[in-house]
Amino acid sequence: MTNPSQSEFLWFLQLSRDGEFIGTKTKPPRKPTLAYLQSLISAAGEAGFEALLTATNYHSEHENYTAAVAALARSAPTDPALLIAVRPGMFHPAMYAKMLATLQNLFPGRVRLNIVTGSSPAENAMYGDNEDHGKRYERTREFMQILRQLWTAPPPQSFRSDLYAFENAVLDPAPVQPIPLYFGGASPVAQEIAADLADVYLMWGEREDMLAERLNQMRALEAKTGRRLRYGLRTHVIVRETEAEARAAAERLISRVDPEVRAAFVASHAHVDGVGQKRQIDMMKGLDADLMVEPGLWAGVGMARSGVGVALIGSPEQVAAKIRRYEDMGFSSFIFSGYPHEEEARRFGELVMPLLKGAQSEERAIHTDRVAPVA
Repeated sequence: MTNPSQSEFLWFLQLSRDGEFIGTKTKPPRKPTLAYLQSLISAAGEAGFEALLTATNYHSEHENYTAAVAALARSAPTDPALLIAVRPGMFHPAMYAKMLATLQNLFPGRVRLNIVTGSSPAENAMYGDNEDHGKRYERTREFMQILRQLWTAPPPQSFRSDLYAFENAVLDPAPVQPIPLYFGGASPVAQEIAADLADVYLMWGEREDMLAERLNQMRALEAKTGRRLRYGLRTHVIVRETEAEARAAAERLISRVDPEVRAAFVASHAHVDGVGQKRQIDMMKGLDADLMVEPGLWAGVGMARSGVGVALIGSPEQVAAKIRRYEDMGFSSFIFSGYPHEEEARRFGELVMPLLKGAQSEERAIHTDRVAPVA
């Protein structure tokens, strides 16, 4: 392993309007122009983040692959990489394998892939995807298998199943560098796919006992497959000079949640069939008025945002200590975000990143080697 004590830290590339408040009826003021995307990428790089995640959902103003290509072309070769999200139901894997290989060859080392199966049938239907939960995961497995096949096996390659079929596909040249596969999902079938095919298994922030249970489940699968995964955690973050200031910033973030927006958001929960999203929804039930899930973890983002609804919260020292606890559990990849994204990336870089870099030790015996796909 290379530098086994070094966790990787990623930020979020906001492809929708950005601002200081969430859940408002009016759109946030900052548009996701190409200039803003490039500024956000540069800010994240200056803050010490090595990549940014792009989302893939109907809330985004931009289609994420197109935006990623434009942002990579606009940015400098030394800027952070992009972790590009894809829904397998939107592309044929043989074509998508070529698309990602092209990107990696044009922008060496700056392309990673996050496989998103999708948790809401209603949202999936907006893209023309009407498959149920089980069929979506069956498709995801084959999608990932085909990507690996075309990226690593000599051409031509063929594949045939009930879902996909192609004959004598030629992908040449292969990616100049391996493209790591990030993948998340809380259901048993998702965990099995991750154990077989992923490089990084992603989880949304939850209580530490919930995360520990899932890590134990994944390590049992690791023992069966003989593969070793890395574990990633996706949360928001609210950090200020003091805990009181961070709590005040959190309250301000949700201070303009519109009742109609909130009601529509809650109603949308009825259409969710993803286990991970249901866990986020259930975790918010019965919380006190401060919306604290446990020390250092706040659930207020889930008042008006789907996906991960929790944020690390506190002073720089408290946030860094919480991250070190996660590292001790076995996490070595962290994907953070905050509103507005450019300012919060810089704030994290100034307040927390120095504490994390100084705290890492080569004696820490956890899975923290740099991303390298596992055969």
